[in-house]
Amino acid sequence: MPKVAAYFDLFFKDEPYDLRAKHFSECGFKYAETWRGADLAELKLMNTHGVQLISVLVGGGKDCSPSDLKARDAFLERVDLVADNALAVGCKQAIVTAGSQLNGKSYQEQRKVLVESLAMAGEKLKSRNFSLNLETLNTDVNHPGYLLDDPNDTIAICKETGCDNINMLYDIYHMGIMGGNITDFLRHNIKRIGHFHLAAIPGRHEPKRGETNYPFLIEEIDKLGYEGYVGLEYMPLLPDRESLLETKEYLNI
Repeated sequence: MPKVAAYFDLFFKDEPYDLRAKHFSECGFKYAETWRGADLAELKLMNTHGVQLISVLVGGGKDCSPSDLKARDAFLERVDLVADNALAVGCKQAIVTAGSQLNGKSYQEQRKVLVESLAMAGEKLKSRNFSLNLETLNTDVNHPGYLLDDPNDTIAICKETGCDNINMLYDIYHMGIMGGNITDFLRHNIKRIGHFHLAAIPGRHEPKRGETNYPFLIEEIDKLGYEGYVGLEYMPLLPDRESLLETKEYLNI
């Protein structure tokens, strides 16, 4: 059965990280993830109260985008820093985003740079047993201008790196918006999916409060042999504790 992780950046946001971990533990969550990664002291606070940090963020913003040749060195430096910090607290994977479309550059030009940058990062990380999960986002609602919104091309990019430690982050919310057909895609590509996120469509709130049949999808993911993590990357409408308990019951975890 996939293991479900709460999100430090979305729940109990007014409290310090160690108290957030305590709340997660009290709600029955053993795993958590974060959009952060550059500050080791922060990660150590998260990795407390019996909660294991399982994913951090490398990112891929303007200054360190893996699809921008001018930012490649900064991207690789960021990968090194985040991987070292994560491994120091027992976390073995990070999320990387592809960056934005650049003026004057075609998709294929940026795609080539992206594949090369990820291949370099993957080679650097192999000896550390550390993985990167490339995120595909929706460009219809939340992220106009983002480079990578096609899940099939994301899988192709991961394969073209030649690195087994470069895989796809499949966000069910984003990919449901971009075309759906989720179950069939998972059945064909589960071996190159390193991480999952979920949230309700529409609204990106509690998964119980949308159109997607998440209990069915979790069961399907389990049947396909996936043993990794599913992150609760949603914006709660309910009070945080109530929201997490509702989601825990809904997903039967």
